[in-house]
Amino acid sequence: MRKLFLFIILAFTFNSCTRGENEVSFRLKYEQQFSIDSSIGVNFPINLEGPPVTTQSSQAFANNNTAANLITSVTMDYAELVLDNPSEEDFSFLKSVEISIEAEGLDPLVLAFADPVPDETTNTLVLTTSNRQFQDYIKADEIVISTRSVTDEFLTQDHSFTFKCEFLIKGNVLN
Repeated sequence: MRKLFLFIILAFTFNSCTRGENEVSFRLKYEQQFSIDSSIGVNFPINLEGPPVTTQSSQAFANNNTAANLITSVTMDYAELVLDNPSEEDFSFLKSVEISIEAEGLDPLVLAFADPVPDETTNTLVLTTSNRQFQDYIKADEIVISTRSVTDEFLTQDHSFTFKCEFLIKGNVLN
């Protein structure tokens, strides 16, 4: 009897966590590569802009049985930097970093940041994500991801890194 009671409680608990029949949520991943040239001065702001990226959001919406006009929320779910080169280095050369998103007709918004960058780092730096809404940006045809960083070391080698992020998208399903 005790096991049956526990089973019923667990069944209701897991059932209450499911989304409604008319709701959908999914993640959309993006990556952008950046490079910082050697011989950049210490405490000098570095602005790097990536090329325009096609969002392919219409296809992602269709794959998840929704559409742009049914999206209710787009938030930054996860963001990190991965140092690609030099492979033996870490992110200790950075004092701060801020990643932004832009789209035609929209002001830039901060996606994620680290300020200050911890002294003890590896070749992967998990960033603090913004709690803003990015619906208009993800619905756009193209976005531009850019970075603003400040170094606290003199760089003797070029450094390349990849920004990786996931947007959490919530919306209603097509009828």
